[in-house]
Amino acid sequence: MKFYMIYSNQYATGNKPIGIASLSAILKREGHSFKLFDCTAYKVKRDGEFTDWNKTGEKVSQFMTAKNAERLPKREEVTYTQLIERVIEDINIFKPDMIGLSALSDDYPLGLRIMEKVKLSFSNIPTIIGGVHATIDPAGVITEKCFDMVCVGEGEYVMLDIAKRIDEKKDFLNIKNLWVKNHDGTIHKNIVRPYEQNLDNFPMPDWSIYPDTAFYKPFKGKVYKYGDFEMSRGCPYKCSYCINVQMQAIYKSTRENYHREKSIKRVIEEIKYAKEKYEIEFIKFWDETFLLMSKERLEEFAELYSKEIGLPYVIETTAKSITPHSASLLKKSNCKSASLGLETGSPDLRNGILHKPTENETYLNAFKLLEINGIQKVSYNMLGLPMEKQSDIFKTIAMNKLCKTDTQTNGKFYPYKGTPVRRMLIEKGWLNEEREKEITEGYDFNSLTDHKSVLEFDQIDTDLNGKLLNRISKLFLTYIVWPVKLWPLIDCIKNCENDNDEFMNYLGDKLNEVTYFSKFKEWPNNIHEINEKDNKIQYNFENSIANEFSRLLLMRWGNKFKDEIHLLLTKIEKNLLSAEFPIPESEKELEKFVGIENYTEKEKRDLRQELRNIAKKDSEAYI
Repeated sequence: MKFYMIYSNQYATGNKPIGIASLSAILKREGHSFKLFDCTAYKVKRDGEFTDWNKTGEKVSQFMTAKNAERLPKREEVTYTQLIERVIEDINIFKPDMIGLSALSDDYPLGLRIMEKVKLSFSNIPTIIGGVHATIDPAGVITEKCFDMVCVGEGEYVMLDIAKRIDEKKDFLNIKNLWVKNHDGTIHKNIVRPYEQNLDNFPMPDWSIYPDTAFYKPFKGKVYKYGDFEMSRGCPYKCSYCINVQMQAIYKSTRENYHREKSIKRVIEEIKYAKEKYEIEFIKFWDETFLLMSKERLEEFAELYSKEIGLPYVIETTAKSITPHSASLLKKSNCKSASLGLETGSPDLRNGILHKPTENETYLNAFKLLEINGIQKVSYNMLGLPMEKQSDIFKTIAMNKLCKTDTQTNGKFYPYKGTPVRRMLIEKGWLNEEREKEITEGYDFNSLTDHKSVLEFDQIDTDLNGKLLNRISKLFLTYIVWPVKLWPLIDCIKNCENDNDEFMNYLGDKLNEVTYFSKFKEWPNNIHEINEKDNKIQYNFENSIANEFSRLLLMRWGNKFKDEIHLLLTKIEKNLLSAEFPIPESEKELEKFVGIENYTEKEKRDLRQELRNIAKKDSEAYI
């Protein structure tokens, strides 16, 4: 069989999806052919611009601009039509027996548009969709005319069964994990097979299918050649906003472990092989909870990795998994960065609607241990949660200040299909699926979480709306870095009614430049000279940090809007302007501030139970 796969990701280069590489490897091991069209090799024109979503972090000072950016592979600039033409031309040359799409929910809109055009051009070639989005919404995707079948769950053995049927010229009925569309439009649903419990049985991932853009990305201002690996598969936790709850339900009938681990010996072999063949310099482990392993297993990994590999690496894990022992072993094995899902600074929201019972104190202790061991502290933050108010978002900002996080990523909350929280929002009238379709119509090239919020804010007890949420998202890091005394400057931008206000946009640019300087101890690359002479007027805010930030701001200000900026600073100095949502500056007061809880333990338990009941009910669709 000759299999052609489309990967519709547009906004995260430097990554090689492990699932796709595993599919290619297992098919090739059995003598089949596999070809990948990776959309990340292209930069698609949108709204008149060739937007590079990989640069958004630099624009808001989230990441440092790479000093050796010349190592980053060039992405061909194409229009949406040209991208489709590239795919169709490639298929014509390869002449596959089957065409597939692998997509996360964020990638799905673009993938669907591509597959619609592909199916029109190659109507006789069977098509399949797999990956996370297809698994959590098979009933939705199978209704699309461009898909003949859906793979639910892991696909390695599914693809081997399909390849055998194609070679033997047989139909695809009764292949476990497949939903197959019959000629009359009815759907034949097959049960899932048990998970492969011994991950060592899979062949080493095939990276030969990936373009150069899948290998290179920066870390702390330097571009490295990356390798992507997994120690395990499956997360056992039941956070309401995560599709893992549904994944666990899908495989519940098989009574097999959802979380599975590769042997340490096999992991080391994979890395050695890739290090020699591809000359990788840096490693990303894609385990959703890297430290979800026994003490003995972590010790074995740290010992072997330190002796036989030694490359720097980054992980994602939970706050509860960071202990003095685990942090020291991460340091020993050359871990450079650990990302923790903080989500929100409000314990009530985290323990309630998110069904994630982790207290703020746990995060504070975890980030302190990472700092002690010289490991970069990264926080994942969600904005615009159901029932969240602006005051809650400023608790999230306060937590990042308190924990002294080094990098803070934020995304607007999106209730993905297959998650318990989505069903709850629909039932409460806080999510209208018809309006959601309107918002995402024609939405092809970017993450759903970077688009408009789909929540019905007028139905929720909140002071947030979509426009305000977008503003806060862009200013999130600025609030974290700047002293509270000068927050009125940021508040002016947040509350400005006119998106095209020239002064506010100019102010935002200058605040961002100072933010970058404060984080990275150097000015952005596009700044070549600093005008000390423009800093004649001094302000005294009775706060040395605020004084320094105002000095840097005026140093970068230039000749535009001088009267306006001095008027704002004068009002702040005279206490005529203060922060709309002030937070304490001292660590001790910050700890008290973020420790406030409004919900009782019973209220939080009841809400989590409601979400569990929803997840159980939704799982019946797969039985």
